[in-house]
Amino acid sequence: MKQCGESNNAAHNHHHNHADVTDDIKPYPIMTTHIAASDASLPSNAPEGVLYGILHKDLSFREAMELNEALRAVTASPGLISVKIYYPLLACVLAWYCVTVASSQDTPDPTSSDGINGTSVACPRIRKAWDRQTDVEKATYIHALQLSMDQGLYSKFMSIHQDAVSNRQAHGTCVFLFWHRQFLVGFENMLRSLDPPRTSCLTLPYYDYVQHNLDYVNQRCTTIESCSPILRDLGGSTQAIRSTANIGGYTYPQFACVNASVASHFCADSQRSCSGCIPRGPWHSTFFNPDVNFNRVKRAVLPTGSSIAAVTSAIEFSVHNSVHSMLSGVMGNLFISPVEPVFYSHHTTIDLLHTIYHRCRVQPFVSGLTESSASDPRVFQGCSIPQTPNGGVTRNSSVFMQESGLRNNSLMRFFDGLPTTYGGLTDSTQLGQHSYSYDMGGLVGDLYTKCDAAGLGLPEVEERRRLTSGMRHVVRPIASADGNTFLGWRRAVFKRAQAQRIEDSDREMEKMMVMMYANCLPGNVTDYSPEFKAMWGIEGVVAPSKRLLDAIQDGSDTIKISNWTALNQRYFGCGGAFPNDK
Repeated sequence: MKQCGESNNAAHNHHHNHADVTDDIKPYPIMTTHIAASDASLPSNAPEGVLYGILHKDLSFREAMELNEALRAVTASPGLISVKIYYPLLACVLAWYCVTVASSQDTPDPTSSDGINGTSVACPRIRKAWDRQTDVEKATYIHALQLSMDQGLYSKFMSIHQDAVSNRQAHGTCVFLFWHRQFLVGFENMLRSLDPPRTSCLTLPYYDYVQHNLDYVNQRCTTIESCSPILRDLGGSTQAIRSTANIGGYTYPQFACVNASVASHFCADSQRSCSGCIPRGPWHSTFFNPDVNFNRVKRAVLPTGSSIAAVTSAIEFSVHNSVHSMLSGVMGNLFISPVEPVFYSHHTTIDLLHTIYHRCRVQPFVSGLTESSASDPRVFQGCSIPQTPNGGVTRNSSVFMQESGLRNNSLMRFFDGLPTTYGGLTDSTQLGQHSYSYDMGGLVGDLYTKCDAAGLGLPEVEERRRLTSGMRHVVRPIASADGNTFLGWRRAVFKRAQAQRIEDSDREMEKMMVMMYANCLPGNVTDYSPEFKAMWGIEGVVAPSKRLLDAIQDGSDTIKISNWTALNQRYFGCGGAFPNDK
């Protein structure tokens, strides 16, 4: 039990090819610098009960405020306003409060998350899809984004991502998922710190483009903007000006610079004039592609018998790259894409896919983070990274994050308490005070719950998850008719594949869906632009769905399911065999 007088706060304890995996890479030297946050200044009008509690360092500011309210209630009674009585009373109430607080902290809420530098926040970190956020939660998130831009913190996070050494670890490597997990938590911490208590409990919303893609397949909407509430709510793509503003060394005169909603607050450099707009692609006339359809997502996240390094590559070079390309504008830039607020929701979705992989491929087979399990290639696998110290990373390598061009990183206070090495970032529910879980539903929830059996009509195998932190992900059943129709289609294809003794039914589903995109839906199945390939260092790479469509059409990988067009027609109203099906 914490004794009266003990501190309440916890001690602060351009171009990439897919990296070759190595087993003998030496760990990086410790390169992460933690800068302790300065003590928050006390409001000038803080009540004396608050001053007493904080000056004696017995209580946090929040607890001292609660103490002061108790004192005010007591001293408001007749006969208890004498100074002779007030201070003894203060001592008594303080002693009572200290014991009460200490007792309550013996058994903390396992799902509560602490704020920056140990500041207690009585709310769990549960990340939800933007679509599931309440109007108040959405307004709070936008408010925090605006404040971060106004205060210059937002552009500083962009600067971390832009830094050459940081970016070299962040992309095209085995630590792509881990690096961005740390980056997202730091950004989330920063937003939570801006306007307490209003922003203290916010979490990053994820962009559920898997569900929105399904809406597109069922022709409930047409463009990515009409299908995605988050794109509209963060300003859309039509209210814009033309701008030649320099953003991190890049200009975008060919794109509309959106100045609606949060985008109007954007500053590339807080010390100079602000552009007040963000370059975006034509979301109002851009269509979804099959790379973010459930079929491709499942194959990327849960391939057969793969290591985390292989899965990381599959996610980065399909779903991840395709969304960056699809959104275009500044999102098409390898270095400064965090200028776009949707970047953080896109990468939160990528982090959710990492969470699904961990649940399906790690937790059922690896018990706890022991020395041996931490070396399991399903948990972590090192790789070589050219032009970096020691030439690569292992699980003991430090997570490298620094602001571009700066010797000292002024943002490190938002990373205090996070693991300093990649090996500590394998499980989002094991990050101490920064632990978080997901609220997921629809198709991603089905994938999390059923893993390989998702959408195959197989009996669901319930497994007890080995989460020692007490945090649990929230999974909601598929409630939409379109979701059930889509899963019905997948089960029908699976059943026919079994009858034909086709082992990889998931691949056949992906091919059938690619033909639907090509011949039934408004858009086309296209490759990345030459500019995008050059920026991301993938000149020899063809977008996965485009590569698959080409293989179907040239006969090198035909659809093996018999009478597949009839199945498409039955469930989606279009066979997909011919261009005139549109």
